[in-house]
Amino acid sequence: MSTLKDLNKHLFDQLDRLAKADKEGLETEVKRAETIQGVSAEIIKAHATQLEAVKLVAQYKGLNTNQEAPQISVGDMNVGV
Repeated sequence: MSTLKDLNKHLFDQLDRLAKADKEGLETEVKRAETIQGVSAEIIKAHATQLEAVKLVAQYKGLNTNQEAPQISVGDMNVGV
């Protein structure tokens, strides 16, 4: 899983597992869902921080010659609006 699209699919898959869980498997699926929710929240926070950084760069440096927000390097990836 490396994109927000992948994360979204994974979250909906977990909802399906919760909906289909029998009495014996429900507790396990709830624990799994809680773990996935915690990790997902951190991933979403990281992406929100990256988006804010791009917005700030665009606000203070302006758009590039193609009228696009500039790309910035965040860790090992480039991020744009």
